[in-house]
Amino acid sequence: MGINLYPIMKKAIIAAFVLSAFTAHAQTSFTTHDSINANNINARIMVHGDMWWDPATDKQKCEFPKGSGRQIGFAGALWLSGYDQSNKLHVAAQTYRQDGNDYWPGPLDDGGNLDYATSAQWAKIWKVTRAEINQYKATVYHTTANTPSSILTWPAKGNAYARGKDSSVLVIDRDMAPFVDLNGDGKYQPLKGEYPAIKGEQTLWWVFSDNGPTHAQSKGNPLKVEVQAMAYAYKRGTLIDNVVYYDYTLVNRSANDYHDFRLAFMEDVQIGYYMDEFLAFDSGRRLEICYNGTNNDGGTAGNPSNSYGKNPPLTGVTLISQPGDVDADYVPAGSFMFYNNDLTVIGNPNVDTQYNHYMRSRYRNGFHIKYDPITNTWGVGTERNYVFVTDPTKPDGWYECSVGNNPGDRRSVLATNDFELKAGKRERVVMAKVVSAVGGGCPGVSFNGIKEVSDTAWHNYYNPPVSVTNTLQPEKVVRVYPNPAHNTLIVKNETAIDMPITICNILGQVMGVYESRRGAEQVIDIGAYAPGVYVVKCSGEGGVSTLKFVKE
Repeated sequence: MGINLYPIMKKAIIAAFVLSAFTAHAQTSFTTHDSINANNINARIMVHGDMWWDPATDKQKCEFPKGSGRQIGFAGALWLSGYDQSNKLHVAAQTYRQDGNDYWPGPLDDGGNLDYATSAQWAKIWKVTRAEINQYKATVYHTTANTPSSILTWPAKGNAYARGKDSSVLVIDRDMAPFVDLNGDGKYQPLKGEYPAIKGEQTLWWVFSDNGPTHAQSKGNPLKVEVQAMAYAYKRGTLIDNVVYYDYTLVNRSANDYHDFRLAFMEDVQIGYYMDEFLAFDSGRRLEICYNGTNNDGGTAGNPSNSYGKNPPLTGVTLISQPGDVDADYVPAGSFMFYNNDLTVIGNPNVDTQYNHYMRSRYRNGFHIKYDPITNTWGVGTERNYVFVTDPTKPDGWYECSVGNNPGDRRSVLATNDFELKAGKRERVVMAKVVSAVGGGCPGVSFNGIKEVSDTAWHNYYNPPVSVTNTLQPEKVVRVYPNPAHNTLIVKNETAIDMPITICNILGQVMGVYESRRGAEQVIDIGAYAPGVYVVKCSGEGGVSTLKFVKE
């Protein structure tokens, strides 16, 4: 026995909402977007805290495989929720901008505010590749002319060359985009050899906040939280090519100490054709799974051009890191919930309490989800934090095929566990979009493929693969200190090989050649060197790399 809560709705409803949003608010949304597209996934990112769609055309923008024209998701966005010292609820959320925006691009000021002019300057997504950084590191002398713009204008603390949208000048006096700080002074100086700290072959960085020109989507109290976001991807010819990482740093710029704080990721799940989806949750992997209700995606609609047809892929979002995780001791996800594109008790949220309820395993009206395993019926029995938690290969259990649901247009909400976000503090959450090319649809669907990709995402996050590079990585394998130096320079070789080290002045003249033993420190007397900038060249099996130091 089951309950069918999935009436057929049209995506056109969303488009109408979006149109009304643009006409109802004087403060126009920003259209800036870019894509993380280093591997098999081409996933759009936008500056208002949402992704994987195009608001102007109401089209999906999360392509898999890249270049195929088929899409593995429709829209995704962050939701935030917490209670202040007076137990007042604060919420920030984004969906389809039908009521405007809760998030605006840019950081908050010291008072926790963000005006439209500042937001316009920060309406940019910064993109840098490993290849650009390798080329930059191989250059001995850096100028504004030979330094790639992606490195020169990186929005890091103290960067005199930081530029925002339309090349606007950014003055950054606090920690923003991460960078390799070679001299340890806390300021980003690209002309002194410093560069963005990235992961993977390609990284995007942007920042948005929930107390900007409007806070209209959730209609609630803003949190005054700034979100510094980074997306990155690897390309290795392995399953890691089916993963995109999303790394979020939350900065509380308010005077409130929030308790029972949660971050959730809302996804309008979609595999090709949008009306034949099912959902599942693997609690051990903190993995949301979307799969087809049949083994022929789009078959019920005559296989439209954007459908995958037979044996469709599976996709999902896995919560890799959240506050409370310690080493290999991972706390469980807070909740996994879903809702429909309608106005029923389990339909679209439109006020702050309803967004908050969906982040805490509740319907719009606040009733907690329940499931009775004896009668395989939900809505009764024991309160549950997650819906649809059974693998379909099991003969009995709570999965969508077993409760009589019809495939449909789904939205999922995967939330962290409760944590504290104190005034002025930072917390970090990492999620990953994962895709499996194999798996099929109900009733013969297999979750083995999507679980393997999720496991790959976790493994590579906690054990990052060696970068594909023709240079060494000095920030990881060779270190020089102190910097600046006076009479003595120490070169620490943390590689697994012996290598020669050459020191040159800024004109390229060789000052000395030294041997460096693997795992050892080489102490070099530089007392006779004239004050100035010097270059340390490290040669090894992995290539050649350069580091700089200042002699005072």
